[in-house]
Amino acid sequence: MYQAFFGLREKPFNLTPDPKFLYLNASYREALAALHYGIAERKGFVSLIGEAGTGKTTLLRRLLSELPREIRSVLVLNPAIGFEELLRFILTDLGRRPPRRATKLEMLEALNAELLDTLARGENVVVLIDEAQDLTIPVLEELRLLSNLETAKEKILQFVLAGQPEFDALLAKKEIRQLRQRIAVRARLRPLARSEVQAYIGARIAAAGGDVRGLFTRGGLLRVWHFSGGVPRLVNAACDNALVTAYATGSRTIGWREIGEAVRDLRRRTSWTPGDLIGRRTVSLLAAAVAGAVLVLGVSWLVQARRFVPPTAVVSAPPLAEPVPAKPAAEAAKPVAEVGEPAAEPGKPGVDADQHAVGAGKPVADAASVAAPDHPQPPTVSDAAGDASTPPSNDTAPHGPATDAPSGANGTIPADEPVASDAAAEPDAPEPAADEIEQGTQPTDTLVTIAPGDNLTGIARRYYGNASPRILAEIQTANPWLANVNTVRAGRTLVLPAPDVSSDED
Repeated sequence: MYQAFFGLREKPFNLTPDPKFLYLNASYREALAALHYGIAERKGFVSLIGEAGTGKTTLLRRLLSELPREIRSVLVLNPAIGFEELLRFILTDLGRRPPRRATKLEMLEALNAELLDTLARGENVVVLIDEAQDLTIPVLEELRLLSNLETAKEKILQFVLAGQPEFDALLAKKEIRQLRQRIAVRARLRPLARSEVQAYIGARIAAAGGDVRGLFTRGGLLRVWHFSGGVPRLVNAACDNALVTAYATGSRTIGWREIGEAVRDLRRRTSWTPGDLIGRRTVSLLAAAVAGAVLVLGVSWLVQARRFVPPTAVVSAPPLAEPVPAKPAAEAAKPVAEVGEPAAEPGKPGVDADQHAVGAGKPVADAASVAAPDHPQPPTVSDAAGDASTPPSNDTAPHGPATDAPSGANGTIPADEPVASDAAAEPDAPEPAADEIEQGTQPTDTLVTIAPGDNLTGIARRYYGNASPRILAEIQTANPWLANVNTVRAGRTLVLPAPDVSSDED
């Protein structure tokens, strides 16, 4: 297409492994010499390692073209087969085609006979295997055993194994360490140096019958090296596309712009698959997006965790007194001050000021129950479950003098004080009906329902400020059903006389 425009006999940058265009720098000359030496000296195994595109196949074909006539060769380009297929291919190439149903043993015997005949004629046999990194470990082990076809003095079958760096990693495995030990000659191809790219391009242009002088600018050559990294196959691709671009624009010089367009064409995809769209840059962007999403989720989780408040334990309220039966409408309508207790005398011991916040000295809870008898507050479930065994807290009742404290030295109620219980030790008189209690009380009397855990001494101290024997006798007089002052039953209604009795202190 562009040969006549640039004065070329043929295309100089084809990707085919034509040994005519092989550029022999120091690395290639050394590798070629090592292969010749390993074969001629019957070393058994020779390895050739090079990166993809560095020209291993081209070097093998150059080797084949230089081998003397007494060396018979077999070139295997696709080793991704089983050992028996490989053995059949070698026999066929040597001119001994095995029968279709020949067994592995029969083919081995045929190969041994052919090798001995070749040795008797003074000739040698070499098998060159390209893409050796595709060989499996079992096939490599079979090749090692095949090299045992030898005489006491020399090998009668040589192998050249050419592959990419992955083949080096394969040889490093422990399973085939015996084969690795048998490789006597090792050759390696390296990419072209920056200064060698210009010589490589010039050698191929000259081999195609052209003149490289003035064809590639210094900037163009630099861009070729940056793109290819010194790999000959990539150099060929970039230069061939650049020649096409220059021919299309009528330019006889290949510079930075032409190489740049060629490189962009090589990187452009004419068809795509989902895998083609994922390049290094795309992978980096996806990784950054995933990391950002994980970070956002982590921060959101921490914020939600700080906002979350664990449920607190349910604290039982002090036991509530049971509702007092409703009073007549006329009496309920009276002001609280009429049914309350008179104000406490200043300096009177055992009486707290907060007990007379409602009315004239009546506790706040009782004043509320009198003011709103139709709306009693029933005890909660947790209160009902724990009232039978829990005495009232000292924090909720006013305290009398230290000498009147109901608790013993160990915090329990003394045995001589009455405590409310569900079953009295001795039978009491039957409790009068609610209307009888209402009729038998004075307007200034107070009705109290005995709560679980209450005792008569505590009730007297709570409502009178002390628990003298006279006050206890007055309470028993006001409650004829109370036969035994040492035992009070929870749930009963207790009539407390007018508080003028509290002025008598013992």
